[in-house]
Amino acid sequence: MSALVSSVAAYTVLFVLLVACATHLSRPGSLRRAVAVHGLLPASPVAAVVTTGEGVLGGAGIAALIVGGGRVLTASMAGSVVLFVLFGCYGWYVRSTGRGGPCGCSCGELPMTGWVVVRAFALAGLALVGLLLAGSVLPADRPGAALTIVLLAAATFASLLWQLPAAMHDPTPASFVSGRIEGGVVRR
Repeated sequence: MSALVSSVAAYTVLFVLLVACATHLSRPGSLRRAVAVHGLLPASPVAAVVTTGEGVLGGAGIAALIVGGGRVLTASMAGSVVLFVLFGCYGWYVRSTGRGGPCGCSCGELPMTGWVVVRAFALAGLALVGLLLAGSVLPADRPGAALTIVLLAAATFASLLWQLPAAMHDPTPASFVSGRIEGGVVRR
């Protein structure tokens, strides 16, 4: 059972890291603009370090699973824990200080919501599971039913976690929600 849990956790984290890196590379200005709007850190260096970190951690972890590098996988999971805890703390601080602005984590301009923070800490928890149980993670070089189940589950969890902030975002202004609809017209 620990092999299933650790494998799904590790692959989920690695898939999210690679998707995040690919998204940031496809729209390089999105993360930089978001960090600039938050006004806490120098935008260009932070965006470059984050995107590089995501790519290196995700790529090294996947490579370790393909060629069997246990220490590299452990290092990738440890780095992922740190990265996601930093993301979570940064998002929490941005929200708690009322700075707002976009989250910078997807192609859309979603605001920095509590769901971005929840996702970061959830991924940190998954990375911690992958780190603590790294020795039982199924390598990608052993095809079979168990690996297929792990990959499908990890792809599902990665997709759900990646879309969590967008799925939970309600673009409807509060004033509209508090109104009532009568004859197709909003009354307040």
